[in-house]
Amino acid sequence: MTGHPNRFLLFNNGMIGNTLFNMPVASWLKGAYPGCFVGMVVDRAGLDLVGSDPGVDSFHLFNKKRDSLTDQFRLVRALRRERYDVSLHLRRGVRNEVLARLAGVGLRAGYTLRGSWQHLHVRVDEDMTVPRLHSRAQLVAAALGRPVVLERPRLHPVPAAEAEVRELLAGAGAQPGGYLVVHPTGDSQGGMGWSLSVWSGAVAHISRQMQVFVICMPGERPDVERSIPQGESVHYYTGSMAATAELIRRAGAFAGNDSGPAHLACAWNTPRLVVYLDNEANFAKWRPASDEGGAVMFRSGFTVDAVADTVSNLMRDQDTR
Repeated sequence: MTGHPNRFLLFNNGMIGNTLFNMPVASWLKGAYPGCFVGMVVDRAGLDLVGSDPGVDSFHLFNKKRDSLTDQFRLVRALRRERYDVSLHLRRGVRNEVLARLAGVGLRAGYTLRGSWQHLHVRVDEDMTVPRLHSRAQLVAAALGRPVVLERPRLHPVPAAEAEVRELLAGAGAQPGGYLVVHPTGDSQGGMGWSLSVWSGAVAHISRQMQVFVICMPGERPDVERSIPQGESVHYYTGSMAATAELIRRAGAFAGNDSGPAHLACAWNTPRLVVYLDNEANFAKWRPASDEGGAVMFRSGFTVDAVADTVSNLMRDQDTR
């Protein structure tokens, strides 16, 4: 590619944890290339969460599991109109690469997919032994030929979500900073298979002292609610991603398995307990982007008493901030 790149396209359609860890690339580009234009391909949940990010000038919706060929044709036309110079494929997938190629993007960079024909000019073997932010920085550096340091992910308030959560808290009689958000599942970590009974005991204990909001996917709720029944001090929220993030932002503390909501808590700097599997490689990849205000627990030490004590300490520390 010749000339100075000025229009960047980020493919960021995928799971919420990935989406969040990819966002610092946009803010880095804005600082490294003043006046540049940054577009981003996201799915609906991603747009709901990061649509107010000031580092992105234009969002393009794409869900590879649901969008028809007609939808994809419309997307290609929209991308072509923007005349992007560089596409950074932060979300793996040959389909994304084909879309960028059809859109005429001049330089396409992404991760190597073993055994697949790819449509990239720059391919990087992802280092799975480093934190997610570092592997993203390595890709951008390889594509653009300059050093890259990414700051931790941050979120931005969404007014509609703020209003929804204010109403939710008022209906539950909960005060900002005075309640706990619990995420007892997490598909990527198999949470319902090993952790639900511990979270059930922890919520039963903690809800005697404070209001607890349980968050999970709508399809998970029936099984989760059998283990953690609703009550006077136990509430469920399974709504929008933006409101889920806002509920976490206003909480006194968050506790959950390593999954998307845990990374939302880190982005807001909400006091948090994150539980990881006993897997060093997994922890190296998905460790918190910031240790400030956070506690980490592994499956081998994951007990009702340990969770209750840690949450109590987080809430006490939050009161003194």
